[in-house]
Amino acid sequence: MTIKSYPLVLIFDQSIEYIECEEDLQESLYYLSETQTKTATCIDFEGRFSGLNGQGKAPLSYEFLTLLVQQKLAEEGQCCTAKIQITELEQVFSLMRETV
Repeated sequence: MTIKSYPLVLIFDQSIEYIECEEDLQESLYYLSETQTKTATCIDFEGRFSGLNGQGKAPLSYEFLTLLVQQKLAEEGQCCTAKIQITELEQVFSLMRETV
């Protein structure tokens, strides 16, 4: 794995996780299959999209990120998630930080 900076957002199988450190990443990856780890997408704090191997990936749409964030916050018991609309990556980090 070539992750060099934290925090980051990890996306796999229609799920999204906020990762603060290497230990958090290892915990999140522990139960993932090999296929899931190969297809996972990381977003670093500077807005770069990459795989866990560090290779660049195409950016995900704000619409897709909005759905993932809404789903995660609803799972965490937040209400009114339908009002959330992601228009910049900083919002993803801010909202996901609240799930830790």
